[in-house]
Amino acid sequence: MVWPDLLFSDDFVLAGFAVLVAGTVRGFSGFGAGLVMIGPLSIIYGLTGAVVTVAVCDACAALTLLRGVWAIADRKRALAAAISAATLLPLGTYILQVIDAELLRRIAGVLILFFIASIAAGVRWRGGGLSGSIAVGAIGGLVGGATSLIGPPMVLYMLARDEDAIRTRATLALYISIVVVSQVTLLAIFEVYGQLAGGTSWAIAASFIPVYAAGILLGKKLFNLAPAYFYRRLTIFLVAFSGFLAIAA
Repeated sequence: MVWPDLLFSDDFVLAGFAVLVAGTVRGFSGFGAGLVMIGPLSIIYGLTGAVVTVAVCDACAALTLLRGVWAIADRKRALAAAISAATLLPLGTYILQVIDAELLRRIAGVLILFFIASIAAGVRWRGGGLSGSIAVGAIGGLVGGATSLIGPPMVLYMLARDEDAIRTRATLALYISIVVVSQVTLLAIFEVYGQLAGGTSWAIAASFIPVYAAGILLGKKLFNLAPAYFYRRLTIFLVAFSGFLAIAA
């Protein structure tokens, strides 16, 4: 199918709807785009094309989310985790090309469900310091490079700290934004030197940017209207959903 035909295909419309929902979730929670997009887009465009789309959309929309979160976020934890994740992204992206990423995704899903069950049962983690953030970021970079599930390890870490919704959302938004900019840069390098996804995949990803940005703006408005307790419940649901999806996909 040639490029103009893709713009008018049913698959493109369905993918666009998934991107819009993903942007809304990202704008509301500070993370979650990959959780929503990676499944349907993998079916339509393949895993590699889906990873490229998630990274391109999120990287281009990062500045929209960063407005107002810098002063609120736990910057030390977010930056330490983001730098650690960015360092491990090349290894994760390499895994995407040479190892069965589906197996890695299922393992990640089992671990996510285990930790989310612990958090739901009342387990809290106040310690860890920057070393904990660095370790969590490393896991996020490794798993995220291979599957685009960058957020769940850091989300679980923040939920276990039981901080207020506004600070948690800001920290996650800062962390994810930094990592996805690093990821899309890395994917572009892999594309130039190894033909990762192909030019059509990048063009499709770019065409979804306005839809994704519109979703983010909608999500930000919804966050301002929602009660604080709803944020935590939605976040737990999204992470649990990502675990089930990772196992079942």
